[in-house]
Amino acid sequence: MPKTYPPGVKAAELNEQILRSLIDYAIVTLDADGVVTSCNDGAELILGWPAAEIIGQTADVFFTLEDVARNRPEVEMQTALKEGRADDIRWHRRKDGSHFWGSGLMMPLLEEAMRKSQNTPCGSGFVKIFRDRTFQHEANAKIAKLENRASLAMRRSGTVGVYDFDIESKIIVADTVAAELHNVPAHSAEEGMPYAAIFDGIHAEDVPKVRRAFEESISEGLDFDQIYRSAQPDLSPRWIHSQATVGLDENNKPSRISGIVVDITDQHKRSRMQEMRLRFLDEVRDIQSGDEVAQLATRTIVETLYASRARYGYIASDGELIDVRADWNVDVGPRLIGRLHYSDFGSFSSILQDGAPVIVSDVREDTRVEDPAALEAIGIRSLVNLPLLVRGDLKAVLFVTDPRAREWSDSEVEFMRSIFERTHAAIEGFRYEAERDIMTAELAHRMKNMLSIAQVVVNQTLRGSENIAEARTSIFSRLNALSDAQDVLTRGDHQAAPIKSVVEAALNAFSSLSDRVTMHGPNVKLTSQQSLGLSLALHELATNAVKHGAMSGEAGEVHIIWNNTDSGFDFIWEESDGPEVAAPAARGFGSTILDRVVGGYFNGKASVTFNTAGVRFHIVGSL
Repeated sequence: MPKTYPPGVKAAELNEQILRSLIDYAIVTLDADGVVTSCNDGAELILGWPAAEIIGQTADVFFTLEDVARNRPEVEMQTALKEGRADDIRWHRRKDGSHFWGSGLMMPLLEEAMRKSQNTPCGSGFVKIFRDRTFQHEANAKIAKLENRASLAMRRSGTVGVYDFDIESKIIVADTVAAELHNVPAHSAEEGMPYAAIFDGIHAEDVPKVRRAFEESISEGLDFDQIYRSAQPDLSPRWIHSQATVGLDENNKPSRISGIVVDITDQHKRSRMQEMRLRFLDEVRDIQSGDEVAQLATRTIVETLYASRARYGYIASDGELIDVRADWNVDVGPRLIGRLHYSDFGSFSSILQDGAPVIVSDVREDTRVEDPAALEAIGIRSLVNLPLLVRGDLKAVLFVTDPRAREWSDSEVEFMRSIFERTHAAIEGFRYEAERDIMTAELAHRMKNMLSIAQVVVNQTLRGSENIAEARTSIFSRLNALSDAQDVLTRGDHQAAPIKSVVEAALNAFSSLSDRVTMHGPNVKLTSQQSLGLSLALHELATNAVKHGAMSGEAGEVHIIWNNTDSGFDFIWEESDGPEVAAPAARGFGSTILDRVVGGYFNGKASVTFNTAGVRFHIVGSL
């Protein structure tokens, strides 16, 4: 059926309606002098000129001032007359002076008569048709900028790659760096491959969010910006930052995605290490024991650095053993808790004792490793051993190992050291708190004992003295003996004192006779009660020796001997070369201390023998 026009509408009117309906295009007619004669609604939308205002003005109003100065409108009209069209892709100007990127063409309107004849055409005017392509132009500029930036970065670091994805074909093209980051063959990436292959190279946990963001870019034209992990076969992931811009086709629909990928593993490691430091400090506040802190430290190091094992060892009191109290590992065997001798570390032992770290990237290549096969047999291919010295003394050692050969970065070693030092500080804090509590309890207990002993000393001395002056002297000297014993304990660990120090302090008042006193015995320690009791006994013995015994003459001597064996503890005070002595007619407080009190402190008994050669005092018991 032949087409018919609507009633009352001529063909020219229909054409005008069609032209006005094309609002995505600016259509402007010009006369032979370049003056606007008409325009459609699209021209009004794009140029910002109402038809009533632009008609009658020259084409200069929608060319940029720079193009007007170069006489660009006239050049386009002449080109259109000569060649039948003049393509026009450049910046144009709106009524408000702003610019837009327009693409289109200018064509001459030829007079009907001249077209029918084959003479040289004579234009009666021109029609200029163009679209606003600013968005596409800027998008392409962004892509070019990204590509230039990626190219520069790649030349500098070799860690940045580029890719381009065609949405219609679903084929992605990538360079060698991008391919390597996603574990795909470089030749396949450069020739083009299904984009699903890229997702195969992304860590499974990150695939859903990356795929979702990529599909949003495809469907909505949104820029793509994601950070994710690559699917690495080993323990330590690589972190990738991908950014891309969407390119649009002539219908403003997304047609391609072009962007860059950057290996940000080092930056992510540094950020993660700082985060884990802060988390460690937060969690330490809620821990109540040193071993728990050490366990938290080893776990933090393993999880942060993707190592296989970390152990924390205290230096034992003998200085020869390392007491490993914490071990955190990832499927590399049972926990290794217990004591190690320095000889277990071979050539590394002297390095650790000097306070230097031991860092081995590959046990097969490091000549300091005496038996690489033995280490690999227990899952150690690389290792870091960090010692911690306090005022020159080795206090702790941190061991970190990995079954892979790996380069331990300076930032990783510094992270280990910071956690290690904070761990030691926390453990020392617990130790100080425990000692403080013990000292407080011991002080209260000791003060109670001291007051009790002082009360007994005073009461018993007063009871056995003939006058106040004698009592005052005896009380004063006995309390001084207790005070000297207390000084020995205070200088020590508050709960025990070396027996030799106790003996020397008890005889301090008789120092002028020290060249006539000999003492010999092993280095053993006495409890606070034993120290106080023995001090009182020695004070009584020394006082009696000066007054009546070996020390009252010029040639007398005192021999003090003690021994501690599996069978028990013995302590002997024996005088010689003094005047003959005899047992006192009456028992005083001093005799009570020697016979009945002191032995009980040693879980045994004590006795005094008055031999012709001198007094002999003997304690038999245990420590």
